[in-house]
Order: sequence, then C-alpha cells, then structure tokens
Amino acid sequence: MNNRLAGMGDAQVENLIAALYSLVDGELAITMLIAQGDRAVPHLEHFLLAGPPRTIALPRCRAAHALGELGAYSTLISYFRQYELPCDAEVLFAEDAVRSAVARALIRWKCEEVFHVLLDAARQRATSGLIFSLGEFHRSESIPLLFEVLEDDFCREEAKDGLRKVSETARQYAILSIRGLTDTRLHVPSALRQLRATLQLLGEFGVLPEEWCDLRNFLLERDADVVIATANIGSAIGPKDDRPQILQALFRISDHLNWMQEDQVTTILDSHPELAREIARTMANERRAGGEHPNWLVPFWRILKHLLGAELERDHYATS
Repeated sequence: MNNRLAGMGDAQVENLIAALYSLVDGELAITMLIAQGDRAVPHLEHFLLAGPPRTIALPRCRAAHALGELGAYSTLISYFRQYELPCDAEVLFAEDAVRSAVARALIRWKCEEVFHVLLDAARQRATSGLIFSLGEFHRSESIPLLFEVLEDDFCREEAKDGLRKVSETARQYAILSIRGLTDTRLHVPSALRQLRATLQLLGEFGVLPEEWCDLRNFLLERDADVVIATANIGSAIGPKDDRPQILQALFRISDHLNWMQEDQVTTILDSHPELAREIARTMANERRAGGEHPNWLVPFWRILKHLLGAELERDHYATS
C-alpha cells in the first residue's frame, strides 16, 4: 500500500484534496496526504491559501493539520501574513476555526517569528486556537492580551490556562490592573466577565495580605461571581476584623445562586463556622421579622439550614 501511495500522481493527490470535504473519508484523506510527503505540500498550500474562505471550515482545518505534520512552516506563516478578515459574518465565524487550526499547527516551531505572528493575529481577532498557542510560549509579552480576552466567551478558558503558565507575572499584572495602573480597565460595567475571571485567577495565584485592601470593595458588587471570588480571597488572607463583612456579603447575594455558586458559598462559610452560624441566626431573624418563611427552594434558606440544621426548623415551628 505504501508503494501505491508513493506512486500517486497529481490528479490522485487532487482527489485526496477533494476528499477533505467528506465526513466519511476526510480523516483518511489527511493520513494519505501526509503519506505523500513533500509532493502533497503544493496542493495543500493552494487549497489553504488560494481558495476563498467559506462557511464550512473543516476541510481547510484538515489541510492546516496536514501541513503542520508535513513541516510546511512557510505555508502556515504565509496564511497569517496574507490574512484579511472576511466581510461576511458566517464566513468570518468559520474562518476563525481555520485560524485556530493554523495556530495550533504552528506551535511545533516555538521561535520568535511564530510568537509575534500569532500575537499580531490574536490582536487583530482572537480565536481559541490562537490564544491556546500563545499560552504555550509562556511569554510575559502576551499577558495584556490574555487578560483582555478574558472578556471573550470563546477564548476565556484558553486565556486562563495561558496566564496560569506565567502565574507570578500574571498575578502582578492583575493587581496593577485592579489599581488602574495598566491599560486593562476592570472598573467599568462592560468588563464584568473580565473582572470575574481576574478575581478567580487571583484566588488561584495567591494574594499578599497587604493587597487585600485593593480587593475589599468588590464585596459590595451585585454580581455573585465577583463577590464569591473576592470573599474566597478575603476569607484566606483578610484581617479578622473583615470576616463579618466578608460572610455578610455572601449572604447578601445568596437568594439567586446557581448550584455551583451555592457550593462555593457554603465552602467559604464552613471555613469560619462559628461566625457563619452567628450571622446566619441574625439573617434568619431579620427575614422572619419581615414576614418571610423558610423556603428550601431558595439557596439562601438552604444555606441557613446547612449551617443551623435542626435549630432553624425548631425556631420556625416555634414562631409559626
């Protein structure tokens, strides 16, 4: 079979190129094209670079993978050098997948040229593959961009992973951003998702006790993820005098939590059980005084039941 593959003519190679569109034979076509070695590169190059972008990305993604396996560095670099954003929104969305595939293929070469080509391409329009590939370089120059794309639902997890690989430098940049000393603007409504992710990363990276004062005011935010991430940091490194404020902030946002947020809140409260129960009793009394009764469908009341147990039910029946 190998001899038959090696003896393929241009027409047969073009048939394999056409098979890249097939849902059935597309993956096999990649394998057979790679088996052709250098003779397949001009055909794949023409398919990737000369063909117009389309709403279906998979065939050209397959071509990018094959070119990477064949070591076609110059072709892959040329893709980004000559890239122009399509005007059609559907084509642009599909082409994002191709750009990701080319970026992933290029990380075989961790050189200066590739890093800067990827960085420029991501600045023009970030994709998950571009952000993933940049993260693989472990370079501090990409940190501002990685923080910026934390706002992007399609790139956020790849950006987080990239920042984890340069955690200490990223931690310092995050603190400076919170202080308003970088180009990253976290104190505006449009940066909410970026702020959430930044605080969550700081919880992983660690915060110095003297940096807690930069974060404390986020306990007053309305967004549950922001408050939870801030409370998680403060419960670990904040001064003892701040703990009531930290736990009270968690109760304040606990009426409308999803199951994951509820679990996070419960975990933080359990780290300070006596204070949490004291605040829970106060909160329960305030709610009852306002005419509210326990409702186990509401996270707030489930959290109180978790903390107070039978005491909460006993007090409920005593006042009914």
